[in-house]
Amino acid sequence: MRVTLYAPKGYWELTQKQKSAICNGCGAKGSKINFLIPQGKFREACNIHDYMYAVGKTDEDKRVADRVFINNLNRIVEASHPLIKPIRKIAARAYYKAVAEFGDEAFWKNKVYPGMTGKRVQL
Repeated sequence: MRVTLYAPKGYWELTQKQKSAICNGCGAKGSKINFLIPQGKFREACNIHDYMYAVGKTDEDKRVADRVFINNLNRIVEASHPLIKPIRKIAARAYYKAVAEFGDEAFWKNKVYPGMTGKRVQL
C-alpha cells in the first residue's frame, strides 16, 4: 500500500540515526506500555508526529502537529482495504484523541514556554 503522507521538510531530511533518536512510532517515548500499542500501518504517521512534537515550540505548533497527524492517519485509512477500513478508522480516531487530549506532557517535555525565563532559587 502506497500513501502520500505530509510532514515538515526537516522530517524527510533526517538521517536514520536522527530519526531513531527522535521518533519511536506510536506511543509516548520511553513509556512502559508502548508494547500494548499496535504500530502497523500507522507507524510512519506516528513518527512524523513525534518529529513535529520534538521541533514544536508553541501551543499552535502542537495543534498543527495533531492536525497533521489525524490527516495522515485518515489518508492511511482511506487507502486501506474495505474490510479493514472500519477498524483502522476507529484506531485512527483513538490515536488522535489520545494525543489531542493527553499529549501536552509529551509536547512540552524539556521545553520552556515561549517568553519565560528561569531563575535558580533557594527552596
